[in-house]
Amino acid sequence: MKLLDVEIAENKMIANGIYLLSFESEYLANAFKPGNFVNILVEKDSIYPLLRRPFSISFVKENKVFIGYKVVGRGTQILSQKKKGDTINVLGPLGNSFLVDRFDGKVAVVGGGVGIFPLLSLCHELKKARNEVDVFLGFRSRSDLFFVEEFKEVSDNLFISTDDGSIGYKGNAVEVFKTKIEEENYKVAFSCGPKPMLSALKSLNLTFKCYISLEEKMACGIGACLCCSIKGKDGNMLHVCSDGPVFDIMEVEI
Repeated sequence: MKLLDVEIAENKMIANGIYLLSFESEYLANAFKPGNFVNILVEKDSIYPLLRRPFSISFVKENKVFIGYKVVGRGTQILSQKKKGDTINVLGPLGNSFLVDRFDGKVAVVGGGVGIFPLLSLCHELKKARNEVDVFLGFRSRSDLFFVEEFKEVSDNLFISTDDGSIGYKGNAVEVFKTKIEEENYKVAFSCGPKPMLSALKSLNLTFKCYISLEEKMACGIGACLCCSIKGKDGNMLHVCSDGPVFDIMEVEI
């Protein structure tokens, strides 16, 4: 990992309160693996916000790094106001990554909300490894949709669901995934999304491996501040930033 000052290339709204930010970094683009994240100091010349914010890397293209985020507080609100040419300070890449291999059977990818962002590069690598990939994406409403066309390009089947039924299936991504489990020969699943969604996924008691990327507040990104601590299955404490963010779903309490 490195500490980098980078110049914003683009920072645009792509859905309701959802933004896609990009910057050039040959180092990050080459070092990145699906599942990695960065910690961003939103205002490098100000004491507020004091703490860094974690953001998953959605994908890289040549030497350009793309990061998706939702405006949920003061830090992301400030970030959303950044313009092309503005400088931010980035620490990364951080964390572990998803296991990418050629699996003997179908692969399921389940995402909800901003948890969808890190799954795009994962799907790209899964297809590159010649896997058959079914993708299940859940949104609140039609106005919240993003990356639909991009996921069509890196999946064999794409299932869209919305909480209000305004487009696709009515319900969440896990509910749609559940209807397909018995009829499809899935060998492994990958997921990222809000904790209630991941908890519902764990309750399915899948007979195949499932790897999840957890979303937590992280100040340091290197396991020092302990604010992202979670319980492992044996009661041991794990740090999402340094032990994760990717875990076997059965190895952590959700």
